[in-house]
Amino acid sequence: MENDKKQKINTPTAIIVAGFLVMLALLITNGGGGIGNKVTKEKTLSEQIGISKDKMAACIKAIDTTALQTSISASVEAAMKALPNDQRGTPYSVIVGKNGAKAEVRGADSIDNVKKLITEIESGKVTNPYKGEVPAVTAEDHIIGSIDAPVVIIEYSDFECPYCKAFHATVKQIVADSNGNVAWVYRHWPIHQNSFAKLVAAECVAKIKGNDAFWKYTDLLFGLLNPTPAPVTDKL
Repeated sequence: MENDKKQKINTPTAIIVAGFLVMLALLITNGGGGIGNKVTKEKTLSEQIGISKDKMAACIKAIDTTALQTSISASVEAAMKALPNDQRGTPYSVIVGKNGAKAEVRGADSIDNVKKLITEIESGKVTNPYKGEVPAVTAEDHIIGSIDAPVVIIEYSDFECPYCKAFHATVKQIVADSNGNVAWVYRHWPIHQNSFAKLVAAECVAKIKGNDAFWKYTDLLFGLLNPTPAPVTDKL
């Protein structure tokens, strides 16, 4: 789990650097985001989804980053209101049942453990009930599956968090195995310096191409990350 106390950048800083960083995000390729000849030869991630650089640039320019950051912060604070700051980190998920039962998942837990929690949710008897106030799922959310599914996993995640990448694969498998019983909602929580730029780009993909394109783009973004945190090095 990535801890927000160490990694989070403040809102003014995020907004100041966002314009520069989101333009860099347009240059990201599966080859690692080089600039120059590499970019001209390889499609950017958004181009792989079918969105031109011009459309992405126009969308990014139109995004109200202040309003977006405010909305994200409000959602995160409500979802994690029962947790002290030093216990908050990414990924963080809330499993919600139509029966009203709720449980939380801190960090990149295993498939088996998450499935056990889903079983508890379905039974209505949760060992450690969730104590926050996660905002209800709406049509504005990014969702795989039905909003009316018996169980919904609401995940708060960061595109530059390697633990989030691991849990992304976990939840994808759980949803695939559920035969429609489990839906998955992705919500942003940018605690790394460059992740705000990437989520702005992801939101533009959703605006331009829709929900399915958003999820394809998340897969591409997480594909850029190492599966585990990189070792500390003194090399530039």
